[in-house]
Amino acid sequence: MMKKKIGIFSAYYLPYLGGIERYIDKLAPALEKLDFEIVHIVSNHADLPSVDTIQGRTIYRLPIHNFARNRYPIPILNDEFKTLIRQIEAEDLDYCIVNTRFHLTSLVGARMSKRLGIPVVLIEHGTGHFTVNNQWFDHLGKAYEHALTRLIKRYVDRFYGVSMACNAWLRHFSITASGIFYNAIDTTDEKAVVDHYGQTYIGQEVIIAYAGRLIKEKGVLNLLEAFMCLKRKNPDMKVRMVIAGDGELFERIQKNYDHPSIDILGRLDFAHVMALYKRSDIFVYPSLYPEGLPSSILEAGLMECAVVATPRGGTREVIIDEHHGIITDGSVEDLCVVLEQLVTDPGRRKQLAQTLKRRVEKTFNWEAVAKEVKLQLDSFRLEEEWKKFE
Repeated sequence: MMKKKIGIFSAYYLPYLGGIERYIDKLAPALEKLDFEIVHIVSNHADLPSVDTIQGRTIYRLPIHNFARNRYPIPILNDEFKTLIRQIEAEDLDYCIVNTRFHLTSLVGARMSKRLGIPVVLIEHGTGHFTVNNQWFDHLGKAYEHALTRLIKRYVDRFYGVSMACNAWLRHFSITASGIFYNAIDTTDEKAVVDHYGQTYIGQEVIIAYAGRLIKEKGVLNLLEAFMCLKRKNPDMKVRMVIAGDGELFERIQKNYDHPSIDILGRLDFAHVMALYKRSDIFVYPSLYPEGLPSSILEAGLMECAVVATPRGGTREVIIDEHHGIITDGSVEDLCVVLEQLVTDPGRRKQLAQTLKRRVEKTFNWEAVAKEVKLQLDSFRLEEEWKKFE
């Protein structure tokens, strides 16, 4: 029996590393285990080959303008773009999945699929309007997002969120979601992680970690200020802050937070991020961003970290009460208080870590998500077949 082929459109993909990229990278092999073939269509954000193969999957990278290419890729509708679209069309896709409403890559995939008669579903990863903390640009961005959403609604057959919070956000655009394709974790990742940072950070220091993009909206500056506050209050406290990630704040953070108890590691691959979680005692995700369901919270939970996070997106669907983690408002003052409580209470850290790990393993796994995706795609295909006989 010939495998059904799914084209997955997203703004970015590996080696770019973010929440959506991790989601796609983990969902793809889970779907392959269910006899689907996966083709990725993304933007070429780093001058990579326009057609490539990663883990046996074909990758098409559409050309984009240099302007804001790492924040918002804008396709160049040139001859290369047209050639790639023809090649993608020749893949003879059975289904199309596009990720998020507000990226032009999603519009490209949805329009192409509708023109070819391919069922197209959209997975929503956000829970609020994108912000750059500028009132004028944020207002303009909201108007643009609403306009693009009205356009993409013409082509998308079904919408799904990565959390209940995402589905609630879709209602803001008068969209009723058809279900949830939860963000998840691969439980086998834990066994494959090498204890790299266990050899780097030897001793009695409590390790507080952050991993993610280094942009203002992720709250990393508040976290660093809170850590400095903690050290000023407790200069002899054996605690270390480890920051992993890259972004527009990287050089600023290196310059302004040159401290013997702060390590700025830069961009890490997935294996090293998981190794960092394995050694860390506390993971903090103080995001002010309209998250869907942060992958890093699930991954840190799997690796048995006590988690502190802001209630963005689906975070409360993971940290359901005070026994599973700590919800913070993300302010410097609150983060400082929470960190001091956890650093000085190893018993509480252990209880939070163990409870969260059990919940993550039981509820958020890729096998279950892939089965739900297959169920929804098959049911949609069946509906379309029935319509032909009506």
